[in-house]
Amino acid sequence: MKKSTAIIAAAVCAVIGTASLTVRADRAPAEAHADEVSQERIYSVGSISKVYVTVAVMQLAAEGRIDTEAPVTEYIPEFKMADERYKKITVRMLMDHTSGMEGTFLKNEALYGDADESYSEALLESLSRRRLKAEPGEYAAYCNDGFCLLQMIVERVSGMPYADYLRENISAKTGALHTGTPADIFKDRDLAQIYRCGNIPHDYEYCMALGSGGIYATASEVAEFGSRFFTGDESLLPEAAKDEMAKRWDGGADEYSDGNGLGWDYVEDLYYRQAGVKVIGKGGDIGTMHAQLLVAPDEKVSISVLSAGGSSFFNGLMAGSLLDVVLEERGKEIDRTPAEIKTADSLPADHGRYEGYYSVSDGSTSDLKKIWSDENAMYSASCTSGNTTPEKYLPTSDGGFVRIGENGGITPEREVLRFCERNGKVYIRRSVLTIVPGIGGSESCSYFGERIDETDPPEKVLSAWEKRADRQLVMCGGKYSSTEYDSPFLKLSIPEQPRGYITGSLTVSGAAESVERSFRLEDESKALFFGSTPSSASRDIFDLTAAEEKLSDGRSAEIISASNGWKFRFADELPEFTKDITEIKLCSEEPKWYRIGKQAGGSSINAERPEKSVICVYNRYRELIYTTHVEGAPADIPLPTEGYILFHGETGGKVKVCG
Repeated sequence: MKKSTAIIAAAVCAVIGTASLTVRADRAPAEAHADEVSQERIYSVGSISKVYVTVAVMQLAAEGRIDTEAPVTEYIPEFKMADERYKKITVRMLMDHTSGMEGTFLKNEALYGDADESYSEALLESLSRRRLKAEPGEYAAYCNDGFCLLQMIVERVSGMPYADYLRENISAKTGALHTGTPADIFKDRDLAQIYRCGNIPHDYEYCMALGSGGIYATASEVAEFGSRFFTGDESLLPEAAKDEMAKRWDGGADEYSDGNGLGWDYVEDLYYRQAGVKVIGKGGDIGTMHAQLLVAPDEKVSISVLSAGGSSFFNGLMAGSLLDVVLEERGKEIDRTPAEIKTADSLPADHGRYEGYYSVSDGSTSDLKKIWSDENAMYSASCTSGNTTPEKYLPTSDGGFVRIGENGGITPEREVLRFCERNGKVYIRRSVLTIVPGIGGSESCSYFGERIDETDPPEKVLSAWEKRADRQLVMCGGKYSSTEYDSPFLKLSIPEQPRGYITGSLTVSGAAESVERSFRLEDESKALFFGSTPSSASRDIFDLTAAEEKLSDGRSAEIISASNGWKFRFADELPEFTKDITEIKLCSEEPKWYRIGKQAGGSSINAERPEKSVICVYNRYRELIYTTHVEGAPADIPLPTEGYILFHGETGGKVKVCG
């Protein structure tokens, strides 16, 4: 059951001065009609939620009830971490992503058809065992956990549940009647329909990390919220507070560092700045819904694009195109012509200075790469993907290295790498043009990676992890309603070089590529995140720990636990699903997994299950092909040979199986 890459449902709203425009289509493409676009639907706004919680904090700060420079522990005394530096984390560091925390606690973060509110308590418990990746305040790297702590601060200081604070202090001031958290909008009749697997209706997704991604709204209400940042509008915040949110974080003078402000993804854009226009923006994604908000405060333009399907990147291209049209009508044409790249005649004399192994990341997928050069060019090749074809780079006239395609010309992405030394380390800075054919493109600059050293772990350490490598793992923690069971497979691999590292590849159902993370082998049971690339290349990292744990049936199994809340067990140790199985006892914290062998493979079953449960089936390629989260899921449950079947639900429940 592959995830759709098309925008199935979408809503666009622009507030321009006092006028507004709303365009909407919220039915499956084959069913859409021109006369059915009047009623707005409610979507998740994803990480635009961070702007909402930042506004709440800044409101309380304007009232003198929060000191943004005070440590977080002043407002949440039970907030603790395994790294004593956590005591230095301030409220402001949570808002500008400079706390140094790992990134995102993912256990039960997003749930299908379920609004369990235990996430905040679980996050605090998880943080108590986790370490920091950087000194607080050292650099900005995207961090969802920080905004969930901000939500808790708002609740502690105001004495109100976050949903109530939002309704009384933000929604009431913007006239929003359909903006809220899962506590407000659970099963609301105006929720946007989610479709999967050939436009079949699917359970709605609720993000329970309220501060970082748990706001839901209509497109017009998000655009109206954005309009409250127009210059001169102080209905939500005083001008000084809005200006503070719209300033790039203190260490952000380097154009390759993250360009966020307080809550906002970016507070300045090269192309708009060249036209003399201030633009602030925020994107957001959860698994099934995506969002983008662009605001030009001085021009009094706010544009919101929400969708079910697609991505916030696509939404951002649409929002940017609309903003460009408005500005062009006002005589401010946005020139998006990329700067010319000139290649140099020869490599610099010290071209071998930056050779070695590097850990690189674009913020979602990581890799280990080897970089070397000869007298003509620089080369880069993955140490983990199995693709040994090197990428070729030629020197540029301004000291960079531009990627060259097979035809000998600069690639359409115009990728340029630049090396720099900082604090005794060598980093890669990268600029790249991301192109979506037929839609447009977006240029970005960021710190992309850093040079790493080979290590020489003891043989017993290598041996322990080699026994775990190249074996399929399945997710075994989290609620039955967790969206993580869409993509529950992990495989660990040990590259030949550099020595002392291991990579984890998380299969994403329906995606063209897997999500990769790299770890340094610490001992026989621990593989730890490493590195300090000063950007969101360091976002959402975590440690792995292997340990024997008791299962609900009394047996033991080795479990690989990630510090972000994920847990996995080895697929080759799963029992085989056979035709004589007639009942499965459910356990809230332990999904019941089975391998589908030849005995049952190729057949199908029927099952009676409790309401609070799920059945998922995956084929041999680890693709989700059946889930009871699809509305009206067929009674016949397929059993593909060499696939997997999962039964999960609350303790005390039972699934009855019949052939």
